[in-house]
Amino acid sequence: MRIAMFQMDVSWLDPDKNLQKIQNICSQISGKTDLLILPEMFSTGFVLNTNLLDPVWQHNVIKSITTLCIKYNLTIAGSIPFFNNGRWTNTMITVNGSGLIHEYDKVHLFTPAGENNEYVPGEKATVWSLENWVILPLICYDLRFPNLSFSEEHPHVLIYSANWPESRIHHWDALLKARAIENQCYVIGVNRVGTDENGYVYPGHSLVCDFKGDLLLSMDKYKNFDLIDLDFESMMEYRKKLPFQDDRKYCEIKV
Repeated sequence: MRIAMFQMDVSWLDPDKNLQKIQNICSQISGKTDLLILPEMFSTGFVLNTNLLDPVWQHNVIKSITTLCIKYNLTIAGSIPFFNNGRWTNTMITVNGSGLIHEYDKVHLFTPAGENNEYVPGEKATVWSLENWVILPLICYDLRFPNLSFSEEHPHVLIYSANWPESRIHHWDALLKARAIENQCYVIGVNRVGTDENGYVYPGHSLVCDFKGDLLLSMDKYKNFDLIDLDFESMMEYRKKLPFQDDRKYCEIKV
């Protein structure tokens, strides 16, 4: 499976401009890619005041992304502000030529910035499949909570769509590697670049770790996209040789 990672400098509250950026990247990776991964809140930036958002935007974004998926024969995943049943969520959408195929509402909202005051948390994470690959999508702050990545489906790929700040980027590196080792799977973290209206600086540093925790790819802030091929057979051979996940126990700790 070939993955494309787009380190967007997301334009603030401007979905049309951000969609044009995605269109430009799609034209460069046309015919070469199975899955394009975008950063967190790729349509608007990390908006912490939902009064600034228009629910119409999400429908336009999903429609436009679907059109791109049809034109370029790929699947696209990333998070957007999502309005449903009278509430806002930070939702990782996965879209292909058929439209929206999977939604994941961010479980761990970033309370230090007040994300929990504007958005409602999700309740669980679920997998989706691309050919023979089982994929678990998660969002930014979820990375700090490993239990969310522990799934009985034993996903082959964890993808994290993020707005991870420069001041804590060393945590990003370490935690992505840890999730790969724990789950014996590929882990892909896609972060944005630039500075947003909240004053947060984002250094990119999108990366891919393999099922052993080895770093396969790391992007500096000057590179806006990259491609990587994932090897399914090598991962499954490694899991068979060292079946650590068979010994994982799902239990409660009581005091």
